[in-house]
Amino acid sequence: MTQLSNRKGLQLFPDPTIKWRAYPSIIDGIERPPFVFDQGLWRGVLYLIVVAPNPGLRAYGIEMSCEIYSGIEEMIYSIADHGDKTTGRYDGGVYIKEAENSALLKAYAATDPVGRKPRHFSFVGSDYCYEVLGFSEPIIRAFSSPEEAYAWGPSRSEEKVN
Repeated sequence: MTQLSNRKGLQLFPDPTIKWRAYPSIIDGIERPPFVFDQGLWRGVLYLIVVAPNPGLRAYGIEMSCEIYSGIEEMIYSIADHGDKTTGRYDGGVYIKEAENSALLKAYAATDPVGRKPRHFSFVGSDYCYEVLGFSEPIIRAFSSPEEAYAWGPSRSEEKVN
């Protein structure tokens, strides 16, 4: 497996130093394995959709400030040695995880010119898994159906200004 490193040689993926903690949310308990879809990045905000597998009705939209994000094929993500074995799977309990410690947090904090404290989150899916580095908590909205969630996204959530 190829590893991703920064200029100083710090191994960013897989990250053997990462430590995750549960981040309780309304998504907790969603049926396994949920699907996660990238709805795009707009003005520094990433939009993700989390949908329960068929015939599930649960669907959520997540908005989060985003400096860096990655979508990794689930099989590669789940077998990578992240150092914290809870990274590559979702056990049906707490869905979102936040890194207490990671190589990505250290690398970004060392280069941020204003000294802000970044936050690193994990969103595990059955097809792709996403990790997001930003400066805020995820904003989560519940949808009444997967179809309503699919129609949501950055190009549809803001009116065009002429």
